[in-house]
Amino acid sequence: MRTVIGAFICLSALTSLALAASERAAPLPTYHIRGYYKLGNLTAIWQYSDNSPWQVVENEPWIDPRLVKWGYVPMRHDSKNYLCLIDDRPLTGSNISRKTFICGDVSTARVNYDNNWRPTLLLYGGGP
Repeated sequence: MRTVIGAFICLSALTSLALAASERAAPLPTYHIRGYYKLGNLTAIWQYSDNSPWQVVENEPWIDPRLVKWGYVPMRHDSKNYLCLIDDRPLTGSNISRKTFICGDVSTARVNYDNNWRPTLLLYGGGP
């Protein structure tokens, strides 16, 4: 009886490990966006994007864990590294949810982080 119970415990442990491994193997999101707010030093300006994908990445040496913890998502676009804030809340006065991307190069995101500045988007001047 003990061997049967031990076998069930072992099988359940192996099953949970297999499920955890399959969850990690899921591909990271890819976005095709029409435009984004380009992050500058204490600014964010609307830019149109091309049709090439924006790929979420992880475990890259350039990723700063402090910035990820602050809400930045590391992404790659046209072979360049970006950090993006992704806002998926509906626009004010709307119940249509859409994602708003605020992306900048790594050094610009670090400068904004060091100045404790998060972009606030203006209601004029282009945009989605």
